[in-house]
Amino acid sequence: MRTRATVLTASRKKKGKEVDQVTPLPTVGFDQEKSIEVFKLVRMTPRMSLAELSEATANFNIGNVIGLGKIGMMYKGVLSNGLPHAIKRLHDSQSLEKQFVSELLALGRLKHNNIVPLLGYCKERKEKLLVYKYISNGNLYDWLHAAKGKDKILEWPSRIKIAMGIARGLVLLHHECNFRVVHLNLSSNSILLDQNFEPKMSNFGRSIISNFGGEMFKNPRGNNIFIGSDVWELGYVKKDVYDFGILLLELIIGKESIEINNYANNSNGSLVDWIAHLLTSSSDFYNVIDESLIGRGFEDEIFELLRIAYTCLKLFPSQRPTTLELYNTIRIFGEKYCLTSDSEALRQSEITTASTLCEIVEAEIT
Repeated sequence: MRTRATVLTASRKKKGKEVDQVTPLPTVGFDQEKSIEVFKLVRMTPRMSLAELSEATANFNIGNVIGLGKIGMMYKGVLSNGLPHAIKRLHDSQSLEKQFVSELLALGRLKHNNIVPLLGYCKERKEKLLVYKYISNGNLYDWLHAAKGKDKILEWPSRIKIAMGIARGLVLLHHECNFRVVHLNLSSNSILLDQNFEPKMSNFGRSIISNFGGEMFKNPRGNNIFIGSDVWELGYVKKDVYDFGILLLELIIGKESIEINNYANNSNGSLVDWIAHLLTSSSDFYNVIDESLIGRGFEDEIFELLRIAYTCLKLFPSQRPTTLELYNTIRIFGEKYCLTSDSEALRQSEITTASTLCEIVEAEIT
């Protein structure tokens, strides 16, 4: 099996716009028949047996399904310790090998309050499974877009808490690690909420990891893949910033991202043009924000968060803020609701990483 990744190698201007130019990366090989060591994984990710996970889910009983995604089915299972876990069973497709390894590479190294904990993995025969801590309140999408009749309403302070937590998690990925990570798949579906509505980023199957020298990873055949810092920042990091801006719009408007884009299309302009119009038209502003937020006294804060979203969605990536700037801005709102603890919100002790890529223990995937 062979997996091909792609990288944005440059941004070029065309007719006044920046256009991302995509170039294929060198192919990374997987040789399962020879059971070679294919990637450097983390010593703290336990390997679990298929029998153990099958028993935990009652043989993957459909009654234990808690989610269905593009790459697999999510089950709720109780392991031998008596605690509930979320168990992702990837679809039977060799094309999902890269997503499986990306989750292991990213989540095996990252420990943070705003990133879902990866507790184990299993790879037996054709089965590939990932085991996470069970997050009781489901995902953000289901809270923002609950079916009619379901009693799911996110109050404004909870939305601020969620926005602040996601920004804090992105700071870890982009700024705080001894290696750098871009998520590249941020959406309301990938944000889980615990019992206190603290957000946990998940779905790292498209993530890319790089150290600060530019080396992304070494494949088993010894080839290195490099990417320039400018390309990394504009092509990848600012993509995460853009996706965060879409998340902010969902929190404000309460509509799915496709509906939000339809608003912009109907106004015969770009998304950022449409938001600029909302910032200057109070009547249209009130027409689009989530009706559950209207008349609650939050209008000024909603307006300011919309302004922040506007900066994230600017056409040119170089004009978008960093996630550290976003976090420092949004946490000002959080202080009003006593959502920030202290100046150590981003302290290094929250982060468990290997100091260099060389310290990662190699593990064999068979």
